[in-house]
This record gives sequence, structure tokens and C-alpha cells, in this order.
Amino acid sequence: MAKAPEPFHLKYNPGPVTMEFLKDRESRVELLIGPFGTGKTTAAAYKLLMLSSRWIKPDKNGKRRSRYAVIRNTYSQLKDSTIKAYLDWFPPGEFGGSYHQTDKNAKYRIEDREIEICFRALDDENDVRNLLGNEFSGGHVDEAKEIPKVIVTGLMGRFRYPAKKDYVDECDPFTTRPQLLLTTNYPNRDHWLYKDFVATPKLGYQIYEQGQEENKHNLPDNYYENMALDFEDRPDMLKTLVLGQWGMTYKGKLVFPEWNNKTFVSPRALIADSGKIIHRGWDNTGLHPACTISQLNANMQWCLLKEFWHEDIGITDFTEWVHLWCKDNLHGAKFRNQLDPACRNRGNDPTKGSALDWMIKYFNGVGAPFDYEFGIQTPLVRREAVASRLVVKNNQPLMLVDPSCQLIIDGFDGGYHRKEIGNSGVYKTEPHKDKFADISDSYQYTATVLFTTKEEKKPVQSVTQMMAAGPIRGDF
Repeated sequence: MAKAPEPFHLKYNPGPVTMEFLKDRESRVELLIGPFGTGKTTAAAYKLLMLSSRWIKPDKNGKRRSRYAVIRNTYSQLKDSTIKAYLDWFPPGEFGGSYHQTDKNAKYRIEDREIEICFRALDDENDVRNLLGNEFSGGHVDEAKEIPKVIVTGLMGRFRYPAKKDYVDECDPFTTRPQLLLTTNYPNRDHWLYKDFVATPKLGYQIYEQGQEENKHNLPDNYYENMALDFEDRPDMLKTLVLGQWGMTYKGKLVFPEWNNKTFVSPRALIADSGKIIHRGWDNTGLHPACTISQLNANMQWCLLKEFWHEDIGITDFTEWVHLWCKDNLHGAKFRNQLDPACRNRGNDPTKGSALDWMIKYFNGVGAPFDYEFGIQTPLVRREAVASRLVVKNNQPLMLVDPSCQLIIDGFDGGYHRKEIGNSGVYKTEPHKDKFADISDSYQYTATVLFTTKEEKKPVQSVTQMMAAGPIRGDF
């Protein structure tokens, strides 16, 4: 006689952050984010099937009907990871339902609830059409860092199932608002998730951040320790996937492989000494200028104190922004300015002022001193000048970066890199030009003046010296 199958028992033991995520009934959008292995997909599946489906009122026939969209970027990811997690934890056959592989729909009957889970992949045109043409009670976006924001916001507009017409007196079917659940590992800080949940949180958006301890009781021994070894040559991925931190994932070769976040990012805010010279490095050409304020402290550590960058601003307005901040926060300090040598160029029209001309005019107009010198443009010289500080001597790093300088830190972490040429394994000789290059250029000009001895340095000039030499050419 065949042995009867063991009865199905759901044993779910979530961690403390996951518990708060599960209890949340107020947020419109919940983001559950953490490193590998913290049970994010399982938590979302549990919430949809065991909790959210309860928050639907019985219809005219006494049934609580709900339908949820579950999305992943590609079909292979959806099939091999997301669907597998749902069906492993919640086998439809154990809940009076079924799974249809062709249309990727799972159906469940739990108590008085009839639940439909619609698995959809964004690389399948039929899935996308179905997704944007259907109505749902809520949804789950798995690995949300891979999903465009427009898909997420579009999906939320489909949360209107069941319909009021199926209810007595056409009442609201929901006892609490429909929710969108997002689960993911940490992306870069310039991702829309960081902007919407951390930098400028949207109303009704709630983030739940898991650490390595969240699900350790369900993982193999030394799980994270072994993963740290696996990713030791990719600090960007170690940070986002293993340590569980917002970071910067790069594709290419790091310009500064000597960088170590733990070593060179100060654990606390750096305080400038207004009694010592403060350096301002400027990448002062184009419409996305950058400036880094730095200083050598009493221990001869090069301290990067403050960063400025703007994606669309003229040099006069940018100069004013930096000057006013320095005036308010570094009162009485003396500054030396290291500039991009290209700022002297006036282009094809000699009657137009260069970036340097405009800066001189601004500082002269406000009566502020403007002592400046030109950094060195040679990429290798600039790189080596900075790399010479990315060392530790006498148990002290020779460079420290204030933790508020996030663009600089992200650049060191991988944003500032050389791109691969196709899939050749050969990399471009110069770094990719973007905001990370802009801010990196600015502090590199300072480094070439402070730490370079191989090339002749230009003498420091001032506005006073320039004016004594005669009027500046050009009507600007």
C-alpha cells in the first residue's frame, strides 16, 4: 500500500525588517531592499497570497477575488527565480489551485479567497501588452532596479480589480489601498529608486532596508563570509550585493584601483581649518562645471571637504554658487584655485570672454581675491598625482574624503572608469566623460599642483596681477 503523502505545512520565519514590511497596510509603494539571501521575493509572495488577498471585501457572491501582477525584467529570470520561488513556497495544488505554464498564471483558493497571480516578463511583447491592458488588485516587481520607472508607474494605474459593480451598493472593494511591492538588491545612488525612496521620498512610498542578519538563521554557515571572498576583486558588487549598501556598479576599468572605501572615506565630517590655505580645484569649462574644496591638514593628509557640480549652468553662476558657500562656511579663509588650463580658450571668436575671463570679472566685481594657477592636463600625470595619496603611511591614509562628497565617492567606487571598446577586452585610454569625470578632473587639477614634481608648475597669479597688466581682451 502506497504511503500517503505528507500534509503540507507552511513554515515561514521572517526577520524583523521583513515583519515590518508585511505589517504595512498604509503605503502605496513598499520597497524591500537588501543583499543576497534576505528572502525578499518570498516576503512579497507571502504578503500577496496570505495578507493582501485578505484585504479585499467579499463580493455579491461572498468571494474575495484578487489578481496580482508579478513582474521580472526577462523571461529567463522570471522562470528560473521568481516563479520558482512562488511555486516552491506556495504550490498551487496544495491550495486548491493550479499553475498554467502557457499563460504563466497561477490560481489559488484559500478559505473564501480566489487569487490569481499573473507572472509577466518585460522582454515578452505579449506579456507587456497583457500587463498594460489588464486590471489588478496590486503587484510585485522583483529585482526592481532592473525595471524602468515608467513601467512601475504605469502598472499602478491598473490597480482597479475587483470592480465596484461586483459589490452590493457598488462600495469600495478594498479595505486598505492597493499596494505595489518592490524587491531588489541595492542599485546605484543615481537610480530612480534612490531618488524616490531616499533622496526626495515620494508621498506614500516606504523603504525597508535589510541587513545581513535579516535571514541568517535560514542560510548556510559563513554564507556572507564566503561571498565576500567571491567578490573581493569587485568592490562595487561586494558593496551592493553582499554588504547591502547603495553603491556604484561599473562596467569597465577603474581609473583608481588603489581606492578603498573603508580606508579613504572619513567616518565623520571633516572640519576645515580656516587658518590654513584652502584649495579649490575647478573643472571650469563647458555647461557642467565642477569644483572640489580641499585642504592639507596638520598630519599632511589631503582632505576633500566639499564638492560642487551642476549639469546645466554657466560659469559665472557656478562661480557665484561656490564663492557664496565659501563666504558663508569658510569665513576668513585664504584660497588658492587650481584651474583647467583649457579655461583660457575663447574658441574661434577672440572677442568673447573665456571661462577664466568670466571668473576674473566675477571675483573682481565682488572685491574678492582670486589667486589661481593651472593644473596639468596630461591624464597619466593627473592619475598618478591622486594615486600617490591613495596609500597608508604610519597607519594613516594620506587622503580622506568627507562622507558628504557622494559624487566623488561614487566616482572612486566605479563611476569614474575607462569603457571597454566593444567586447574586445581592450579599454579606452581616457576615462568616460560624464559627471564623475567632471568632479574627478576638478580635484585632479589640485593634486597635480600639490603632489607633482615631474612637470614645471605655473606660477600663482591673481586678479590684481592680471588687472595691473592691462585690461582683459574682449567685450563680455
